[in-house]
Amino acid sequence: MAKVTGPLMSMSASGTIGGTITFDKRGFVRERVIPANPQTAPQGNVRQMLLAVQKCLKVLHLTAISAVSALAPTSYRWNSFLLAATIGPSSADFEASITAFNALTGGQKTSWDDRAITGGLTTREIAYADDPAITAGGALFAVSRALFGLGINAADLTPGAANFTGWGDYVFLGT
Repeated sequence: MAKVTGPLMSMSASGTIGGTITFDKRGFVRERVIPANPQTAPQGNVRQMLLAVQKCLKVLHLTAISAVSALAPTSYRWNSFLLAATIGPSSADFEASITAFNALTGGQKTSWDDRAITGGLTTREIAYADDPAITAGGALFAVSRALFGLGINAADLTPGAANFTGWGDYVFLGT
């Protein structure tokens, strides 16, 4: 990328000329590129999973953040570390969590969903994904399983049918 001084006989230039050359505010000139965003179903599935987990991490209480930070390697930020622990290699851990969540009875899933909604989560869906939407309870369940797997909040035991309140309280309230 070339950097120019006084482009186009002026002291600054920004924008695109003729749909081919773009000048930016820093003085760089480059070819105009239209980024590709194919919005394929597999890409939608990944984006939907990441969206659900990231929204849950945004409402995580400081107590849980501190516990994750203490375990995270120095090369990781706490949220990247927990995101990786929740998703796992090739999404295997996340898929296992959603499978376990879907194995709960309807009432049990509703209890997890209700607790997650009370904590500020909502069901997230990407329109072009072909996987079913990830409910608020499913996201809470997956993050809770990751926390448990890291040895955090072991007092509430493995997330399951009856401990949605304990895990919800820990994730959202730090208790």
